[in-house]
Amino acid sequence: MLRVLLETGFLLALNPRDRHHRWALNILEDAKERRIKIYLSPTAPLELSLVLRSRDRSEKDIYQSLEALNTLIHRYTRIAYPLFGINHVIYASMLRTKHPMLTFFDSLHASIALLNNLTYQDLDVVIKKVIESERRSEDALKLMR
Repeated sequence: MLRVLLETGFLLALNPRDRHHRWALNILEDAKERRIKIYLSPTAPLELSLVLRSRDRSEKDIYQSLEALNTLIHRYTRIAYPLFGINHVIYASMLRTKHPMLTFFDSLHASIALLNNLTYQDLDVVIKKVIESERRSEDALKLMR
């Protein structure tokens, strides 16, 4: 079974008004049918909370949004959370040095995918390219040992 990493783009796409909503539902269907195993980046809920706060959402709105997402996901599958520790933060920092177009959270998502050997299946093209580049390099292998 393919082990895939999803992140904040997936969570945002669970909103029925999001243009990528059908994509997110297809991912959930694949998980329900056991074609994939979903791993959610452990930093994605934090990033989503910050995005919602930046949009002036109240704490009640944020709570209700996160609850609704959790309920929707659990209708299809139980998601897993990959390991996340200091090596991921170190590697993310190195990734931002090598790839300055990466944001803070994007670098964390990339490091989580790389160090946990997960297939990145979210929407961010920059993260995909960085992961492909890093998989060809030796840096990720050093930290995986």
